Amino acid sequence: MKKRILIVNNNMHIGGVQKALANLLSFIHDKYDVTLLLFYPHGEYMKDIPANVKVLSVNSDYKYLGMTKYDVKGRPFRYLKRCFYAALTKTFGRNTVVTLMSLFQKKIKGYDVAISYLQNSADKMFYGGCNDFVIKHTDAPVKAGVLHCDYRKCGADTELNAKLYSKFDIIAACSEGCRDSFVSCVPELSAKTKVQLNFHDFSEIEKLASCEIDAFSDDKINILMVARLGKEKGVLRAVKAVNALGAFKDRINLYIIGDGIEREKIELYIEKEAMSDIVFLLGEKANPYPYMKQCDLFLISSLSEAAPMVIGEAAFLGAPILSTRTSSAIEMIERTGYGWVCENDEGSLTSELIKLLSSNRIEAKRKELSAYDFNNIAAESQFDSLVQNAD
Repeated sequence: MKKRILIVNNNMHIGGVQKALANLLSFIHDKYDVTLLLFYPHGEYMKDIPANVKVLSVNSDYKYLGMTKYDVKGRPFRYLKRCFYAALTKTFGRNTVVTLMSLFQKKIKGYDVAISYLQNSADKMFYGGCNDFVIKHTDAPVKAGVLHCDYRKCGADTELNAKLYSKFDIIAACSEGCRDSFVSCVPELSAKTKVQLNFHDFSEIEKLASCEIDAFSDDKINILMVARLGKEKGVLRAVKAVNALGAFKDRINLYIIGDGIEREKIELYIEKEAMSDIVFLLGEKANPYPYMKQCDLFLISSLSEAAPMVIGEAAFLGAPILSTRTSSAIEMIERTGYGWVCENDEGSLTSELIKLLSSNRIEAKRKELSAYDFNNIAAESQFDSLVQNAD
Protein backbone atom coordinates (compact mmCIF):
# COMPACT_ATOMS: atom_id res chain seq x y z
CA MET A 1 0.00 0.00 0.00
CA LYS A 2 1.29 3.45 -0.91
CA LYS A 3 2.40 5.73 1.89
CA ARG A 4 0.01 8.66 2.40
CA ILE A 5 1.85 11.98 2.36
CA LEU A 6 0.47 15.41 3.24
CA ILE A 7 2.49 18.41 2.04
CA VAL A 8 1.60 21.87 3.39
CA ASN A 9 2.55 25.12 1.63
CA ASN A 10 1.29 28.71 1.49
CA ASN A 11 0.37 29.01 -2.23
CA MET A 12 1.55 28.18 -5.75
CA HIS A 13 2.54 31.65 -6.92
CA ILE A 14 5.79 32.05 -8.87
CA GLY A 15 8.70 31.60 -6.48
CA GLY A 16 11.63 29.32 -5.77
CA VAL A 17 9.89 27.28 -3.06
CA GLN A 18 6.76 26.82 -5.17
CA LYS A 19 8.79 25.76 -8.19
CA ALA A 20 10.73 23.26 -6.11
CA LEU A 21 7.42 21.93 -4.81
CA ALA A 22 5.96 21.57 -8.31
CA ASN A 23 9.07 19.62 -9.36
CA LEU A 24 8.84 17.38 -6.28
CA LEU A 25 5.19 16.58 -6.99
CA SER A 26 5.98 15.65 -10.59
CA PHE A 27 8.43 12.99 -9.35
CA ILE A 28 6.55 11.48 -6.40
CA HIS A 29 2.87 11.58 -7.42
CA ASP A 30 2.81 8.02 -8.81
CA LYS A 31 5.00 6.46 -6.13
CA TYR A 32 3.07 7.82 -3.15
CA ASP A 33 -0.49 8.84 -2.31
CA VAL A 34 0.06 12.60 -2.16
CA THR A 35 -2.21 15.35 -0.86
CA LEU A 36 -1.22 19.01 -1.15
CA LEU A 37 -2.74 21.40 1.39
CA LEU A 38 -2.43 25.06 0.41
CA PHE A 39 -3.34 28.00 2.61
CA TYR A 40 -4.41 29.80 -0.59
CA PRO A 41 -4.88 27.36 -3.50
CA HIS A 42 -4.00 29.75 -6.29
CA GLY A 43 -0.96 30.72 -8.33
CA GLU A 44 0.76 30.17 -11.64
CA TYR A 45 2.13 26.76 -10.63
CA MET A 46 -1.33 25.30 -9.89
CA LYS A 47 -1.40 24.08 -13.48
CA ASP A 48 1.73 21.99 -12.85
CA ILE A 49 0.18 19.94 -10.05
CA PRO A 50 -0.29 16.34 -11.30
CA ALA A 51 -3.91 15.28 -11.73
CA ASN A 52 -3.67 12.49 -9.15
CA VAL A 53 -2.47 14.83 -6.40
CA LYS A 54 -5.40 15.81 -4.20
CA VAL A 55 -5.48 19.54 -3.37
CA LEU A 56 -7.00 20.77 -0.10
CA SER A 57 -7.45 24.25 1.33
CA VAL A 58 -7.75 25.37 4.95
CA ASN A 59 -11.04 26.06 6.73
CA SER A 60 -9.55 28.84 8.85
CA ASP A 61 -7.76 32.18 8.69
CA TYR A 62 -4.47 30.46 7.88
CA LYS A 63 -5.55 31.34 4.33
CA TYR A 64 -4.33 34.90 4.87
CA LEU A 65 -0.77 33.61 5.27
CA GLY A 66 -1.08 32.32 1.71
CA MET A 67 -2.31 35.60 0.21
CA THR A 68 0.00 38.24 -1.20
CA LYS A 69 -0.89 41.93 -1.29
CA TYR A 70 -1.89 41.41 -4.93
CA ASP A 71 -4.34 38.65 -3.97
CA VAL A 72 -6.30 41.03 -1.73
CA LYS A 73 -6.20 44.04 -4.05
CA GLY A 74 -9.75 45.19 -4.84
CA ARG A 75 -11.21 42.96 -2.10
CA PRO A 76 -11.77 45.25 0.91
CA PHE A 77 -12.65 42.58 3.48
CA ARG A 78 -9.70 40.38 2.60
CA TYR A 79 -7.44 43.42 2.47
CA LEU A 80 -8.48 44.62 5.93
CA LYS A 81 -8.25 41.12 7.45
CA ARG A 82 -4.78 40.55 6.03
CA CYS A 83 -3.65 44.01 7.20
CA PHE A 84 -5.03 43.22 10.66
CA TYR A 85 -3.05 39.99 10.92
CA ALA A 86 0.11 41.58 9.48
CA ALA A 87 -0.10 44.44 12.02
CA LEU A 88 -0.79 41.98 14.82
CA THR A 89 2.26 39.95 13.80
CA LYS A 90 4.47 43.04 13.75
CA THR A 91 3.27 44.03 17.23
CA PHE A 92 2.89 40.74 19.09
CA GLY A 93 4.65 38.16 16.90
CA ARG A 94 3.61 35.22 14.74
CA ASN A 95 2.75 32.95 17.67
CA THR A 96 -0.15 35.19 18.74
CA VAL A 97 -1.49 35.36 15.19
CA VAL A 98 -1.21 31.61 14.61
CA THR A 99 -3.07 30.99 17.87
CA LEU A 100 -5.96 33.12 16.59
CA MET A 101 -5.89 31.47 13.18
CA SER A 102 -6.02 28.04 14.80
CA LEU A 103 -9.35 28.61 16.55
CA PHE A 104 -11.55 27.00 13.89
CA GLN A 105 -9.01 24.84 12.08
CA LYS A 106 -9.84 21.14 12.08
CA LYS A 107 -7.10 18.55 12.56
CA ILE A 108 -6.06 16.82 9.33
CA LYS A 109 -5.96 13.07 9.94
CA GLY A 110 -5.03 9.86 8.18
CA TYR A 111 -1.53 10.51 6.79
CA ASP A 112 1.71 8.61 7.36
CA VAL A 113 3.93 11.66 6.82
CA ALA A 114 3.11 15.37 7.08
CA ILE A 115 5.59 17.80 5.52
CA SER A 116 5.81 21.55 6.05
CA TYR A 117 7.33 22.78 2.79
CA LEU A 118 7.89 26.41 3.84
CA GLN A 119 10.00 27.60 6.76
CA ASN A 120 9.09 30.45 9.09
CA SER A 121 11.07 33.67 9.08
CA ALA A 122 11.59 36.23 11.87
CA ASP A 123 8.96 36.10 14.63
CA LYS A 124 7.43 39.45 13.68
CA MET A 125 7.25 38.82 9.94
CA PHE A 126 3.88 37.89 8.43
CA TYR A 127 5.26 34.87 6.60
CA GLY A 128 5.25 31.10 6.85
CA GLY A 129 2.89 29.34 9.24
CA CYS A 130 3.31 25.94 7.57
CA ASN A 131 5.51 24.65 10.39
CA ASP A 132 2.89 25.70 12.95
CA PHE A 133 0.12 24.07 10.92
CA VAL A 134 1.85 20.70 10.60
CA ILE A 135 2.75 20.56 14.29
CA LYS A 136 -0.65 21.76 15.59
CA HIS A 137 -3.14 20.43 13.05
CA THR A 138 -1.92 17.06 11.74
CA ASP A 139 -1.69 13.71 13.50
CA ALA A 140 0.85 12.01 11.21
CA PRO A 141 3.34 9.81 13.09
CA VAL A 142 6.19 11.43 11.15
CA LYS A 143 6.35 15.20 10.75
CA ALA A 144 9.03 16.90 8.63
CA GLY A 145 9.95 20.53 8.07
CA VAL A 146 11.77 21.63 4.92
CA LEU A 147 14.33 24.47 4.97
CA HIS A 148 14.78 26.57 1.82
CA CYS A 149 16.84 29.30 3.47
CA ASP A 150 20.11 30.38 5.02
CA TYR A 151 18.66 30.09 8.52
CA ARG A 152 21.22 32.34 10.17
CA LYS A 153 21.00 35.17 7.65
CA CYS A 154 17.26 35.25 6.93
CA GLY A 155 16.23 36.19 10.46
CA ALA A 156 14.79 32.78 11.35
CA ASP A 157 17.25 32.12 14.18
CA THR A 158 14.86 32.75 17.08
CA GLU A 159 13.95 30.88 20.25
CA LEU A 160 10.37 30.43 19.02
CA ASN A 161 11.46 28.82 15.75
CA ALA A 162 13.97 26.56 17.50
CA LYS A 163 11.24 25.36 19.86
CA LEU A 164 8.95 24.62 16.91
CA TYR A 165 11.65 22.73 14.98
CA SER A 166 12.38 20.60 18.05
CA LYS A 167 8.88 19.12 17.63
CA PHE A 168 9.61 17.80 14.11
CA ASP A 169 10.86 14.25 13.59
CA ILE A 170 12.91 15.29 10.57
CA ILE A 171 14.26 18.62 9.37
CA ALA A 172 15.15 18.53 5.66
CA ALA A 173 17.51 21.23 4.37
CA CYS A 174 17.74 21.75 0.60
CA SER A 175 21.57 21.74 0.61
CA GLU A 176 24.54 20.95 2.84
CA GLY A 177 25.13 24.69 3.20
CA CYS A 178 21.58 25.28 4.40
CA ARG A 179 21.92 22.38 6.82
CA ASP A 180 25.20 23.76 8.18
CA SER A 181 23.64 27.19 8.67
CA PHE A 182 20.71 25.71 10.60
CA VAL A 183 22.82 23.38 12.73
CA SER A 184 25.21 26.20 13.65
CA CYS A 185 22.19 27.97 15.18
CA VAL A 186 20.46 24.94 16.70
CA PRO A 187 23.21 22.32 17.25
CA GLU A 188 21.00 20.20 19.50
CA LEU A 189 18.86 19.36 16.43
CA SER A 190 21.82 18.18 14.33
CA ALA A 191 20.93 14.47 14.46
CA LYS A 192 17.45 14.97 13.00
CA THR A 193 18.56 17.47 10.32
CA LYS A 194 19.08 15.85 6.91
CA VAL A 195 19.70 17.07 3.36
CA GLN A 196 16.88 16.89 0.79
CA LEU A 197 18.08 18.21 -2.55
CA ASN A 198 15.62 19.92 -4.86
CA PHE A 199 14.33 18.04 -7.90
CA HIS A 200 14.78 19.41 -11.44
CA ASP A 201 12.48 18.65 -14.35
CA PHE A 202 15.27 18.38 -16.90
CA SER A 203 13.07 17.20 -19.77
CA GLU A 204 10.78 20.22 -19.36
CA ILE A 205 13.77 22.59 -19.12
CA GLU A 206 15.22 21.14 -22.32
CA LYS A 207 11.88 21.53 -24.09
CA LEU A 208 11.47 25.17 -23.00
CA ALA A 209 15.08 25.99 -23.88
CA SER A 210 14.53 24.97 -27.51
CA CYS A 211 12.54 28.14 -28.27
CA GLU A 212 14.25 30.50 -30.69
CA ILE A 213 15.56 33.86 -29.46
CA ASP A 214 17.66 36.55 -31.09
CA ALA A 215 19.11 38.53 -28.22
CA PHE A 216 22.83 37.93 -27.97
CA SER A 217 25.81 39.32 -29.86
CA ASP A 218 27.94 36.95 -31.91
CA ASP A 219 31.12 38.96 -31.36
CA LYS A 220 30.87 39.38 -27.56
CA ILE A 221 31.02 37.25 -24.43
CA ASN A 222 27.36 37.19 -23.41
CA ILE A 223 26.87 37.19 -19.63
CA LEU A 224 23.38 36.49 -18.27
CA MET A 225 21.74 37.14 -14.90
CA VAL A 226 18.27 35.91 -13.94
CA ALA A 227 17.29 37.54 -10.66
CA ARG A 228 14.78 39.65 -8.84
CA LEU A 229 16.02 43.24 -8.88
CA GLY A 230 16.17 43.57 -5.12
CA LYS A 231 19.12 44.61 -3.00
CA GLU A 232 19.73 41.08 -1.71
CA LYS A 233 20.43 39.81 -5.25
CA GLY A 234 23.30 42.26 -5.72
CA VAL A 235 22.43 43.11 -9.33
CA LEU A 236 23.51 46.75 -9.05
CA ARG A 237 26.92 45.78 -7.72
CA ALA A 238 27.26 43.28 -10.58
CA VAL A 239 26.71 46.15 -13.03
CA LYS A 240 29.30 48.19 -11.13
CA ALA A 241 31.72 45.25 -11.23
CA VAL A 242 31.31 45.10 -15.02
CA ASN A 243 31.90 48.84 -15.21
CA ALA A 244 35.26 48.32 -13.48
CA LEU A 245 36.52 45.81 -16.06
CA GLY A 246 38.56 48.42 -17.92
CA ALA A 247 39.58 47.26 -21.40
CA PHE A 248 37.74 43.97 -20.89
CA LYS A 249 34.44 45.85 -20.72
CA ASP A 250 34.35 46.13 -24.51
CA ARG A 251 34.47 42.35 -24.86
CA ILE A 252 31.22 41.58 -23.03
CA ASN A 253 27.51 42.25 -22.93
CA LEU A 254 25.53 41.82 -19.72
CA TYR A 255 21.88 40.77 -20.03
CA ILE A 256 19.62 40.87 -16.97
CA ILE A 257 16.27 39.05 -16.80
CA GLY A 258 14.05 40.09 -13.90
CA ASP A 259 12.32 43.04 -12.31
CA GLY A 260 12.04 44.57 -8.87
CA ILE A 261 12.34 47.60 -6.63
CA GLU A 262 15.94 48.39 -7.61
CA ARG A 263 15.24 48.60 -11.36
CA GLU A 264 15.09 52.40 -11.45
CA LYS A 265 18.32 52.69 -9.47
CA ILE A 266 20.05 50.29 -11.87
CA GLU A 267 18.69 52.16 -14.91
CA LEU A 268 19.97 55.47 -13.54
CA TYR A 269 23.43 53.99 -12.95
CA ILE A 270 23.55 52.53 -16.48
CA GLU A 271 22.57 55.91 -17.93
CA LYS A 272 25.00 57.86 -15.74
CA GLU A 273 27.92 55.59 -16.65
CA ALA A 274 27.00 55.41 -20.37
CA MET A 275 26.68 51.61 -20.23
CA SER A 276 23.49 51.22 -22.27
CA ASP A 277 25.45 49.62 -25.11
CA ILE A 278 26.72 46.76 -22.91
CA VAL A 279 24.09 46.28 -20.16
CA PHE A 280 20.56 45.30 -21.18
CA LEU A 281 17.60 45.02 -18.81
CA LEU A 282 15.25 42.50 -20.42
CA GLY A 283 12.56 42.59 -17.73
CA GLU A 284 10.68 39.52 -16.59
CA LYS A 285 10.56 36.54 -18.94
CA ALA A 286 8.09 33.70 -18.54
CA ASN A 287 10.67 31.43 -20.16
CA PRO A 288 14.31 32.36 -19.41
CA TYR A 289 15.69 28.99 -20.51
CA PRO A 290 16.55 29.84 -24.14
CA TYR A 291 18.68 32.71 -22.82
CA MET A 292 20.38 30.41 -20.32
CA LYS A 293 21.13 27.90 -23.07
CA GLN A 294 22.67 30.46 -25.40
CA CYS A 295 24.64 32.62 -22.95
CA ASP A 296 28.39 32.19 -22.47
CA LEU A 297 28.45 32.76 -18.71
CA PHE A 298 25.75 32.75 -16.03
CA LEU A 299 26.34 35.26 -13.23
CA ILE A 300 24.99 35.16 -9.66
CA SER A 301 25.92 38.16 -7.50
CA SER A 302 23.68 37.63 -4.47
CA LEU A 303 24.56 38.92 -1.02
CA SER A 304 23.03 35.73 0.42
CA GLU A 305 21.31 32.68 -1.06
CA ALA A 306 20.07 29.28 0.04
CA ALA A 307 20.19 26.71 -2.78
CA PRO A 308 19.03 28.45 -5.98
CA MET A 309 17.25 26.18 -8.47
CA VAL A 310 18.78 28.24 -11.23
CA ILE A 311 22.25 26.76 -10.59
CA GLY A 312 21.26 23.26 -11.69
CA GLU A 313 19.15 24.65 -14.53
CA ALA A 314 21.93 26.81 -15.98
CA ALA A 315 24.53 24.05 -15.69
CA PHE A 316 22.20 21.55 -17.36
CA LEU A 317 21.81 23.96 -20.29
CA GLY A 318 25.59 24.24 -20.64
CA ALA A 319 26.15 27.66 -19.06
CA PRO A 320 29.24 27.95 -16.82
CA ILE A 321 28.43 29.77 -13.58
CA LEU A 322 30.25 32.48 -11.66
CA SER A 323 28.78 33.17 -8.23
CA THR A 324 29.59 35.13 -5.14
CA ARG A 325 30.23 33.00 -2.06
CA THR A 326 26.94 32.20 -0.30
CA SER A 327 25.85 29.36 1.98
CA SER A 328 25.66 26.70 -0.77
CA ALA A 329 27.83 28.15 -3.55
CA ILE A 330 30.96 26.05 -2.95
CA GLU A 331 28.92 22.86 -2.65
CA MET A 332 26.68 23.51 -5.65
CA ILE A 333 29.11 25.17 -8.06
CA GLU A 334 32.77 24.43 -7.25
CA ARG A 335 32.42 20.84 -6.02
CA THR A 336 30.11 19.91 -8.89
CA GLY A 337 32.44 21.50 -11.44
CA TYR A 338 29.69 23.82 -12.70
CA GLY A 339 31.84 26.95 -12.48
CA TRP A 340 33.59 29.31 -10.10
CA VAL A 341 32.96 31.06 -6.78
CA CYS A 342 34.47 34.38 -5.73
CA GLU A 343 34.34 36.31 -2.48
CA ASN A 344 31.13 38.19 -1.78
CA ASP A 345 32.11 41.72 -2.77
CA GLU A 346 32.18 43.91 -5.86
CA GLY A 347 35.97 43.91 -6.24
CA SER A 348 36.15 40.11 -6.22
CA LEU A 349 33.47 39.93 -8.91
CA THR A 350 35.52 42.24 -11.12
CA SER A 351 38.77 40.33 -10.46
CA GLU A 352 37.22 36.94 -11.22
CA LEU A 353 35.57 38.23 -14.39
CA ILE A 354 38.93 39.55 -15.59
CA LYS A 355 40.55 36.15 -14.92
CA LEU A 356 37.84 34.38 -16.91
CA LEU A 357 37.85 36.87 -19.78
CA SER A 358 41.64 36.72 -20.12
CA SER A 359 41.66 32.93 -20.54
CA ASN A 360 39.76 30.20 -22.37
CA ARG A 361 38.22 28.78 -19.19
CA ILE A 362 34.65 29.75 -20.08
CA GLU A 363 34.66 27.84 -23.35
CA ALA A 364 36.48 24.89 -21.76
CA LYS A 365 33.87 24.72 -19.01
CA ARG A 366 31.04 24.75 -21.56
CA LYS A 367 32.56 21.67 -23.20
CA GLU A 368 32.89 19.95 -19.81
CA LEU A 369 29.25 20.62 -18.93
CA SER A 370 28.04 19.14 -22.22
CA ALA A 371 29.39 15.76 -21.07
CA TYR A 372 27.78 15.80 -17.61
CA ASP A 373 24.98 13.40 -16.64
CA PHE A 374 22.28 15.45 -14.90
CA ASN A 375 19.72 13.45 -12.92
CA ASN A 376 17.59 13.38 -9.76
CA ILE A 377 18.92 10.13 -8.32
CA ALA A 378 20.27 11.69 -5.11
CA ALA A 379 17.14 13.79 -4.51
CA GLU A 380 14.88 10.78 -5.06
CA SER A 381 16.90 8.58 -2.72
CA GLN A 382 16.83 11.25 0.00
CA PHE A 383 13.07 11.67 -0.26
CA ASP A 384 12.47 7.92 -0.14
CA SER A 385 14.61 7.77 2.99
CA LEU A 386 12.55 10.54 4.58
CA VAL A 387 9.30 8.68 3.87
CA GLN A 388 10.67 5.36 5.15
CA ASN A 389 10.81 6.90 8.61
CA ALA A 390 7.06 6.33 8.66
CA ASP A 391 7.60 2.56 8.88
